Amino acid sequence: MKASKFYGLFIALAVLVVAPSSFAEDATSGTLSGNVLSQGGNAVSGATVVIESSATGVGKSSASNADGSVRFPMLPIGSYQVTVSAAGFDTLDDTIYVRVGNSAYDFVLVSSATGIEEIVVTAGAREAMDFDSTTTGISIDVADLISKTPLSRNMTSLVLLAPGTSKGDSAFGNLASISGSSVAENAYIINGLNITNFRNFTGGSTVPFEFLEEVQVKTGGYAAEFGKAIGGVVNSVTKSGSNEFEFSINASFYPDSLYETQPDTFASLNSHDQNEYLEYNVSVSGPIIKDRVFFYLLANPNDDETDYPTVSGTMYNRADKEEFYGGKLDVFITDNIHLEYTYFTDENSGVRESRDYDDTTSTIGNELKGTTYYNTGGDNKITKLSWAFNDAFTLAATYGENEYERTVAGTGDAYSWVWWPYPTASRGIASGLVTENGRDRREIFKIDADLYIGKHHLRIGFEDEDLNSVAQTTYSGSNAEENRGGYYYRGYDDNGNGVIEAGETLRLRVYKSGGSFDTLQKAVYIQDSWDATDRLNVNIGLRRSEYDNRNADGGTFIKVDGQDALRLGATFDVAGDGSSKLYASFGEYYLPIAANTNIRLSGGEYFSQQFCSWDGTFAGGEESIPGVEAGSCGALGLYGDGSVPDTRAGTDANIKPMHSEEIILGYQTTLERGRLEGWDMNVYFVDRDLASTIEDVLIDHAVLKWCADNGLTDDVGDGHSCEWHWYGTHQYVLTNPGEDMSIYLPEVDQQVTLTKEQLAYPAVNREYKGLTVELERPWDGDWSAKFSYTNSSTKGNYEGTVKSDNGQDDAGITQDFDFVAFTEGAYGKLPNHRAHNLKFFGSRRLTDNLIGGINFSALSPRYYGCIGNHPTDPNVYTASSWYCNGVLTPRGQSAKSDWVHTLDALLVYSPTVRRGDLKLKVDIFNVFNSDDVTDIYEYGETGATVGDMSPNYLKPTGYQAPRRVRLGFQWDFGL
Repeated sequence: MKASKFYGLFIALAVLVVAPSSFAEDATSGTLSGNVLSQGGNAVSGATVVIESSATGVGKSSASNADGSVRFPMLPIGSYQVTVSAAGFDTLDDTIYVRVGNSAYDFVLVSSATGIEEIVVTAGAREAMDFDSTTTGISIDVADLISKTPLSRNMTSLVLLAPGTSKGDSAFGNLASISGSSVAENAYIINGLNITNFRNFTGGSTVPFEFLEEVQVKTGGYAAEFGKAIGGVVNSVTKSGSNEFEFSINASFYPDSLYETQPDTFASLNSHDQNEYLEYNVSVSGPIIKDRVFFYLLANPNDDETDYPTVSGTMYNRADKEEFYGGKLDVFITDNIHLEYTYFTDENSGVRESRDYDDTTSTIGNELKGTTYYNTGGDNKITKLSWAFNDAFTLAATYGENEYERTVAGTGDAYSWVWWPYPTASRGIASGLVTENGRDRREIFKIDADLYIGKHHLRIGFEDEDLNSVAQTTYSGSNAEENRGGYYYRGYDDNGNGVIEAGETLRLRVYKSGGSFDTLQKAVYIQDSWDATDRLNVNIGLRRSEYDNRNADGGTFIKVDGQDALRLGATFDVAGDGSSKLYASFGEYYLPIAANTNIRLSGGEYFSQQFCSWDGTFAGGEESIPGVEAGSCGALGLYGDGSVPDTRAGTDANIKPMHSEEIILGYQTTLERGRLEGWDMNVYFVDRDLASTIEDVLIDHAVLKWCADNGLTDDVGDGHSCEWHWYGTHQYVLTNPGEDMSIYLPEVDQQVTLTKEQLAYPAVNREYKGLTVELERPWDGDWSAKFSYTNSSTKGNYEGTVKSDNGQDDAGITQDFDFVAFTEGAYGKLPNHRAHNLKFFGSRRLTDNLIGGINFSALSPRYYGCIGNHPTDPNVYTASSWYCNGVLTPRGQSAKSDWVHTLDALLVYSPTVRRGDLKLKVDIFNVFNSDDVTDIYEYGETGATVGDMSPNYLKPTGYQAPRRVRLGFQWDFGL
């Protein structure tokens, strides 16, 4: 789907459909939009409306306009006391709740003179439908939800409550796919700070539930303020202190004795796993200066221990200790000037030990084979100043820092990696072939202004992010003499007798790659929300972005600017009484270029290779360094001298950013009759197209065609032919697959154009179509329920920034378009295709002291093909094409996993205590211990030989999480 199709549509329907979603919303605060009405539904002008925060006592007042409207922008979220008074009416006193974004209420007044007008509606403050919003998704009051609903205590469990979301492949951790996009195309924001992992977009910094006040999961139609995502946006706001001193402590414990096991697979011994998890949360909050300065502090230490064996005979014990500390300071300089400071750290230190394991006797060896240390997370700081000059003009400025450590180290890193095929598989105790360490740091500055001019609401913003990634990759083992990383040793059996002996060949390799990489990202956005009539809200928004990814020398590697993302939409009050709305939106969304691309393609790389003779000995302890016969080494082959490569030969000069286009059509209402009277219903259709992507492709075959067209088949000027240079796997280029390319060829010293016909790669294709029905009954003190069903299709030849087929998380450089052969048969049902996605969660008060809750989901299968070797094209990656046994086996047409059914349950008992509020909780996850297959082995062939079929093809590799029980308590009281 191309944007040009919809520009004409927009012009034709400009009077009806022209608005992006929720254009009045801010990422951290709320706007109260009210209408003062009589019981007959007539506007009451000149009414005095006073609001006061129930938590802080901060208050504001205003008068209703001629149409009865009143507005309070940039409010901290939370509960407010509202007083409305007007001549001829009784004073209204009520309580309302302001959420992030726009909260709409009708304030219905009772005439002080009886018989003046017919009573047609109930008096008081009542929540109204938000006619400024076309955003799809869910808004969650976190504390309220977890007190009534069984949920795992992580952000993904909240995201998965939203319609159209599904759990992604386990290779990428615990992440969600939103509306068919890959799990690495979402943005995560907290208090205005982007905390997304900008290295490859897989998740972000972790924050415990207790730190969060509200979480918005925006699955589509989000405003121009929100960018850098083509999946969804997860926007969170943290808790704040109040005028009351409050203390809270809770604990959650998963005992191993109440943890069932999964069935074994050919690759894992799941039934031998042991798991135990303990988490505490302790918080204190209150006023520093009553009505003006407030604090909130939280400590969240947790211990996670897992023992898991492998089929190769190793038992791993991993212990993770994460100590989250966070706090928020709120200073109300005046009722209209609000200063916020948020700090949290999510540093995690993990240790994994390995020992020998005999699964037949369940015996663990005493000797420690190796230890690996994991250090992740870091400090996060957010400062925001908000100033509501008056009801018509507000200004907000945000500065934030986000740090994340990415270091994995092992006791074996000091030893060289040794590959000794005969008589044993290897020698030495190195942790692995390569060692990696790194860290990421983000600085962000944002400024936003809101202007209300007549019927228009203008929101203008500027956003500047400076990103830095430090990455270093070397072969295991130190090489102090060269100071260039480690050696990689490989022995060769020259005599062919199955044993490597003294005097036979030894290969030595040295490798070191990395550097410090900067990425500069800027965006400006403007949006206008216009109440064109009393029933039609018309809006238009534009976001312009610029990305500058730099190499290890600080020079530009890729720069893409002038990205104009259009957001259009509209809401229409169908009946004219605010009871139902039609809405529509069109949006363009751009994804930045991952820092992983800089690191992989524009770092300084040293790589050498040398062949010597082995002297028959090992040194360095544990047989880790083979000895070398003096004077036996041949010439040093140098394939990388440590300098940063000339990126002209690796990047298409005409490259465009990755972006998608989306249309949403919907209808929302409150049902007024029948068994579902009082339920809110929302029905909407989503159509998403991935318009372009960035990937690396092999161009050798296209260059040979270019050479033939330009008479350079025999000699390119250096005595060698094109075939000699471009022999099949010589030059890879970062580009937009399916488009013409402008690329520099160093061998001929020319910038040339390779046409899409010469390149022969198909255009990227990913299309999501989904129809969703939502029904919700809010909690009334007795029960609540929320139901959603999505029928959808996700088809194409490209999953996105990650590749679930092989667990590859190289954002922007997966193997999908590395060879033309890989694209044959690639079109089909993608890994995140889920035809049916049903969700239901709800709560019921069973007694005065007991509440029960359930959370049920049913997800249809994932589809698989057969991955094998291409029968004609050289397959240097081994099994990577959609051919098996020489026959084309298109994606998604060979097999499928199971339907996954999960029922979770919760009981919360609130005994009477002398002080505060005590809750005792029991959660049972996967009550029936279902073991539905979630993943199967898709590789039909092994190695590089056509017809060498794998015995494990289509065997299960993953099952849904087994039944587990969580015991917990929470005690809240005032100090």
